[in-house]
Amino acid sequence: MTSDAPQKARVFTRSFVILACVNFFMFFAFQMLNVGMPVYVASLGANSVLVGLSTTLVTIMALAIRPFSGIILDRFGRKGILVLGTILIICATITYAIFPIVGVILGFRLLHGVGWGLGSTASSTIAADIIPRERFAEGMGYFAMTNSISSALAPALAVHLTQGGNAQMMLFVAIGMTLVSLLFAFFIKEQATRKLTKVPAAEAAGTAESKTQDPGNESAAPSSPATPPQSPKGLAAFFERRAVFPACIMALVNIAFASITTFIALHAAEQGVNGASLYFIVYAVATIITRPMIGKIIDTHGFFWPGVFSTLCTVATCVLIGYSTTLWMFALAGLLAGLGIGTAMGNFQTMAVASVPPQRRGVATSTYFFAFDLGIALGSVTGGMLASFLTYGQMYCAVAVAPLLACLLFVLMGKKRIAAYSE
Repeated sequence: MTSDAPQKARVFTRSFVILACVNFFMFFAFQMLNVGMPVYVASLGANSVLVGLSTTLVTIMALAIRPFSGIILDRFGRKGILVLGTILIICATITYAIFPIVGVILGFRLLHGVGWGLGSTASSTIAADIIPRERFAEGMGYFAMTNSISSALAPALAVHLTQGGNAQMMLFVAIGMTLVSLLFAFFIKEQATRKLTKVPAAEAAGTAESKTQDPGNESAAPSSPATPPQSPKGLAAFFERRAVFPACIMALVNIAFASITTFIALHAAEQGVNGASLYFIVYAVATIITRPMIGKIIDTHGFFWPGVFSTLCTVATCVLIGYSTTLWMFALAGLLAGLGIGTAMGNFQTMAVASVPPQRRGVATSTYFFAFDLGIALGSVTGGMLASFLTYGQMYCAVAVAPLLACLLFVLMGKKRIAAYSE
């Protein structure tokens, strides 16, 4: 006896699992280098300005390539750009290990930024292509979880290796992880990354034919072919309008996220607390546990309440870290960060691409990550400037204003207008 009930669309297909592995290993290597590279460059005799540039140059190049990467992806396909970006990252990382010269490293950090901008945008765009529409938020939530987990665990490993005098080993671990990412990328099926800039001729012909044969369709024009969408001009070609709002909200959240990641170890040391890496571990566990539930909530009830919840939890995370004086307070902050920052990453990335047509998904994804990177850059700079005349605890309370502003903007946007992103 067979059931006539439609089967629920699968999220964990072969293509999705492979892509999640690509994304996890690529993000893990990047986040580990983001934290450990300043220590490595400093060990080679670089001054504080050059140490700062070792991180800033990657962000600048990623920001520069993001708008163009979306157009490239939508015009030339996904898989080839993903592979290209990963290869550029590998070449740069190998150079850091082979040529431990500050000037050479800084030059190849620019190449690393280009590879990162292309590769990370491509992987997220492919995810938006292959996840079934009826489980889109849930699927994107699972996918974004690879970002959150790597963002939590990679800094802890980087701190462990660099503090133990194993900065060179950190580079070899990053190279190995990116090579694994590249290996998985070759197994992604081409049809999952097909070009989406034009309506296929057969599909267009079929649409026109169905209109001419439908007697109930009075407005059908028997001989008119399907008209392809017009390409946007000016800034609209580089930035997807519907992705701008959720991208800006994520940028505000990332100001807090970057401040936390950059200075939490220093703040813990100032408070006499050892083992601040527990924050990152709890953050990762909380993300893994809560992400599937959050995705289902978004698919059922929309983006509004998860958006409000995540931004408020991020505010609470900053304030709690600011007042933390014991290891368990830092661990509780990690739990709040998993609920807040972890949820925000899935919610706003999904929102940025949910209502965008297939031929604009690459641009929508690049718009989101442009703001994502900008928030990280602003957070590191802002946190450093505030910490120069405030204590770290006071600095964390001050940067809590950014996610609070994000929450207010989200509420002012209105529940009905947010709901339009699900349509």
